[in-house]
Amino acid sequence: MKAQTMNTFTSLVVPLILGVVVAVIVYASLTGRKLPLIGSPRASLIALLVVGMAMCTGGIGQVGASGRWTSPLAIAGILLGVSILVVILSVFAGWKLPLIAGETQAVAVVGILIAIKYLIGTTSFLFHWL
Repeated sequence: MKAQTMNTFTSLVVPLILGVVVAVIVYASLTGRKLPLIGSPRASLIALLVVGMAMCTGGIGQVGASGRWTSPLAIAGILLGVSILVVILSVFAGWKLPLIAGETQAVAVVGILIAIKYLIGTTSFLFHWL
C-alpha cells in the first residue's frame, strides 16, 4: 500500500504543486513582474523547462513501467513535450515560429502546452487503462 501512496504523491500531488509554480512563472512573465532569479522572458522559459521536466518524472515512470509507449495518451504527451521543447529552442536559436511573435508569447504558449500536458498526464494516471 505504501508504494501506491508514493505513486499517487509523485504522479498527482507533485505535478499539481509544480503546476502552480508554472502558473506563477507564466503570470509574472506576462504581467512584467520579476521573480527571484527570473527577470526576463528567457529566464522564464528556462524555469518553465526545468519545472516542466520535473512535472514529467512521475508520468514517464508510469509509461515506462507499464510499457504503454504507444497508448494514445502517451503519444499525445510525447508530442506535447516535443512541441514545448521546440518552442523553447526556437527562442534561443532565433527561429521564427508561426503565431509566436516574441519571447513573451513563447512563455504563454509553453504555459498552455504544459497545462494541456498536465491534464493528459493526470487523465492517464487516473484512467490507467487508456
